[in-house]
Amino acid sequence: ICAILFTVKYVKFSFAMLQSKVSIKIISPETTHQVRHPVLRPGLDRKSCILTGDEAESTVHLGAYENGTLLGVCTVLDNPSGTQFKLSNGQIRGMAVLQSTQRKGIGQLLIQEAESIGKKKEFAIMWMNARLHAVPFYEKLSYKIKGDQFEVPVFGPHYMMIKELL
Repeated sequence: ICAILFTVKYVKFSFAMLQSKVSIKIISPETTHQVRHPVLRPGLDRKSCILTGDEAESTVHLGAYENGTLLGVCTVLDNPSGTQFKLSNGQIRGMAVLQSTQRKGIGQLLIQEAESIGKKKEFAIMWMNARLHAVPFYEKLSYKIKGDQFEVPVFGPHYMMIKELL
């Protein structure tokens, strides 16, 4: 039991330490490619990192930095057209954290900032199309699967996941 308590305290301490070292900044669409390419598009042309909506004036790109090094990225699209939602919504796209720094709380910090932006924009819902292996990560952040699994060509199985903000 002592070992378990120590581990839990250590994990909380580590996350708190990480939060103090990592800063989340608004970045350009092109800057996201530094992380999107190796994590989400390995082996593909770098142009594959350009996502629909990246250049929209209302789109916000976030970068997680530690000591000037970009570790993770996340994009928030404002009320994307063609969605099934009648309520105001924002889509999270291009969420990626460098493999060497995954499972250290960086993704959680990016999602928290994306949700903060969503609340400021008065989104009722935040959603994303999550790769199958990322579903547990989003579930820990209170996102729920909506609908059936679907296949994205080249990238494999995905689920739509949603979270109510308001």
